[in-house]
Amino acid sequence: MRRISIVIVAIAAAILAGSALGQTKYQTYSNARFAYSIDYPADLLVPQDEAQNGDGRVFKAKRGDAELRVWGQYNALFDTLKKSYLSDLKERGSGVTYKTLLTASYVISGTKDGKIYYQKTILSGTDGDAGATFATFVIQYNKAEKATWDPVAAKISRSFKFE
Repeated sequence: MRRISIVIVAIAAAILAGSALGQTKYQTYSNARFAYSIDYPADLLVPQDEAQNGDGRVFKAKRGDAELRVWGQYNALFDTLKKSYLSDLKERGSGVTYKTLLTASYVISGTKDGKIYYQKTILSGTDGDAGATFATFVIQYNKAEKATWDPVAAKISRSFKFE
């Protein structure tokens, strides 16, 4: 009987979380300079002014201190996606809890200073070519807000692309 109650509570929590996420209103930020786009929850994040050089934007939480940063950059140093991935892994240090390197993107996630972060970098163009472009987003939020922000980070990640 206790087991059934736990299952029912878990299902109800999942339905409520999905319902709350479904009610979140997303808008799209499109970057003209690097031709990428990303969806963000307009009822949770406030877009700040675009960077002066036009490479990206910061979005700050209406409540709390969650933050989304997104930017693009040219591959002026002829980096490969793998080299960029390994460099970011080294910079993130010991708090990495998830990492994956794919053909045209990578993800690194973990914790640092009481916050959860999720980073995704995507590649447009030929790997290792100076004409290639990288676009990256990082979202970070307090561990206590994991239930709110984990589904948001997943939806943002799925929307992130070159146009």
